[in-house]
Amino acid sequence: VTAEEPVEPAPVVEEAPRGIGARIWGGLKAFLSVIGKIIFVLILPAAVAGSLLGMPGGVLVLADAILFSAFHGWIAPPWWVLLILLVLAVAGEAAEHVLSFAGVKQSGASNATGVWVMGGGFVGAILGGLIAPLLATIGGLAGPVGWIILSIVPPIGLGLVGGYLGGYYYELRSGKTPEEAKIAGRSAMIGRLTGSFTKALLVAVMAAIVLISTWGELF
Repeated sequence: VTAEEPVEPAPVVEEAPRGIGARIWGGLKAFLSVIGKIIFVLILPAAVAGSLLGMPGGVLVLADAILFSAFHGWIAPPWWVLLILLVLAVAGEAAEHVLSFAGVKQSGASNATGVWVMGGGFVGAILGGLIAPLLATIGGLAGPVGWIILSIVPPIGLGLVGGYLGGYYYELRSGKTPEEAKIAGRSAMIGRLTGSFTKALLVAVMAAIVLISTWGELF
């Protein structure tokens, strides 16, 4: 009887430990991914707030969504959602301008008055944005609600005042009486406010669509 030769077990190959450079790079990628997602989410409410100041918030949300989708294989959000966002962004910008100039026309003012209203509103919003951090710091002493209110109110409030003064000044310069200039400035300001709120509402809808379509990749 021939004795069977003992079968030697296969050698166990131990995985080489990852180098310190690979571990650092892996941790850095994970950190950057978290930071990128945080920035992506924070841009959305900032775009809605910026729309109230006459800024192209819809364009900002669309760009934010396109970049996120590009980094996630164009599946979050998918291409058809990007097309919907494009339509809403265009609709928001168009609504703002149409409603703003409708307010100007209602008072009998010219298109140039509308331009002055928008220019004055922009300058006012910039000035409000410059003083907002100081006021927000003071409001923060009363809690988060105070911080939020005093961060938003200055640019919006001064934007409206600037729009009114811009329309009032141009109407006076065009030979209108002070009372006529007041009416034109007020109507133009109301039209701009209506347009800005309409655009902000559409941008808020866009932001909600983006969050819903990217939720699985965010969390």
